Amino acid sequence: MQTIINFKQSLNAYLKIIDTRIKDGDYLGALDAGRRAIDSAKTRVDRESINIILGQIYFEMQLYFLSCEHFFRAIKVAETRAGAFFGIGRNLVKMHNEKLALEYFNATLDTASTQDFSGAVLEWTFVIRENLRTQENGKSLFAIAKNLAKMGKYEQAISMLSPSFAKGDIDTKIFVADLLILSRDFTRAREILFSILRENPENVEANLVLCNLCLAENDLCSLEINLEKLENLQMDKNQYLLTANLYFSVGKWNKAINFYEKSLKLDEYNIKTMLFMAIAYYNLGEKQEALYTIGRARWVDIENPILNGYYDIFNRDLVPPPLRLITKLPKKIADNKMQNIFGAISSGNFCEILNTSITFVDDLDWCFTNKDNEITNRLANALSKCKRKKATKLYQKYLLSVRLDTEQKFYLTKHALLSQNLTEIDVTANLRYRSFKTKLPKKILQNSVWKEAYCNAVSYAEVNGIMVDFEKINNKIFDKIGLNNQKILNERVFSCLYFCYNAQVLRQACIYFGVENDKVMQAINEFQLLV
Repeated sequence: MQTIINFKQSLNAYLKIIDTRIKDGDYLGALDAGRRAIDSAKTRVDRESINIILGQIYFEMQLYFLSCEHFFRAIKVAETRAGAFFGIGRNLVKMHNEKLALEYFNATLDTASTQDFSGAVLEWTFVIRENLRTQENGKSLFAIAKNLAKMGKYEQAISMLSPSFAKGDIDTKIFVADLLILSRDFTRAREILFSILRENPENVEANLVLCNLCLAENDLCSLEINLEKLENLQMDKNQYLLTANLYFSVGKWNKAINFYEKSLKLDEYNIKTMLFMAIAYYNLGEKQEALYTIGRARWVDIENPILNGYYDIFNRDLVPPPLRLITKLPKKIADNKMQNIFGAISSGNFCEILNTSITFVDDLDWCFTNKDNEITNRLANALSKCKRKKATKLYQKYLLSVRLDTEQKFYLTKHALLSQNLTEIDVTANLRYRSFKTKLPKKILQNSVWKEAYCNAVSYAEVNGIMVDFEKINNKIFDKIGLNNQKILNERVFSCLYFCYNAQVLRQACIYFGVENDKVMQAINEFQLLV
């Protein structure tokens, strides 16, 4: 009888396998070999060197956020830091964040390294200059309008876009129609969309927003008619994905799968598309196809808690089809995970269970994927009370994660600062290369409102990549306002004061913290912070 022995190969053997598979274009095989190589690495330098390789593989797969996550890990070691900075810079160029990319490229050149990146940095900075030349001036307005929409301030977003709308810009009109649908003003949205489609009936974006309007009005008959108009139009990968999701929403699983396949042909490793496609297969009763598709998605992102949850469902057949909620686990399974975590918080045993349970961290990971600010706030607060080493490790993991959004990272950073119980976080919540210190200035600790406001401001600056001289402004506040002055002890106004030296950033901070800009300007003038 033949005995099969499972053994780890040497690191060099894995590196040869990775190299061969990359040359063959087998990126999934290269990822698998890379993960095994990390397990067999005996030193920290070897481990982070493999993370550099994994980051490069994800870059080739055009999964830039996952690529950054591996480069972030490699920043902590001096031998791999320059390569990590350079890798993140390349990703940022691809993600159209050229200004931040330049900071990383400069950091690459400033970092002592045996590898000379100067030529490569020169090539990429040339690409940045070309990109900046072709950028449209309206992009910043669109970005602010999108942020307002995320906070439910649709009328403010529409008002901000009104000058561009009045000029007849088609993209602006479509975006405004989308905002009107979100604010339940269906009549105005329809008028705008019909005016666009009368002149250009094959405008894909306008047709997609019209489908969203039909769905919002629960007019499923009109939705199917408008979806049929899209079937013969040429689209990009995201438009194919949106069309597939619309078919999914009305239970047309076969048509949804057809459009998911079209999207995957243009974006082969998109895990979201693979997840949706797997659920559609499962709803059709094709469980083997569902398991294969979700397995392929897990191969790309093996740490993703949502993919892992659905893999368990398909593998064990835990719930009957259809799974109508696209990115949320079935309610019973989701509730069990939430109860495990919040039951532990309520009982006061959270930190103890975190140290002893094997599955508790998996449930914690899943809770963060809800992208609910209240949940994130409670979880971040619970983590801050755990043992220093364990808490720091988990904070760092979540701050580096590409699965959490900046709003969630705001709460994580804030509680990391407030706890005063953590070691220095190696990498910030945003795509930055500087570290932030969790130790607060002594004078801040003497006033609870000032402490809260300061932590809010630092967290906002960190997750949005804003450079602020906090020490300078703290000294000004202390000198001009004093420690016990009660006139300005409104926490949100106080937080905004830290951004007084940059009018644009101040305006965005006021929107974020829900403060009227006039109130903040009055405080700045009253206490002469700019003098």
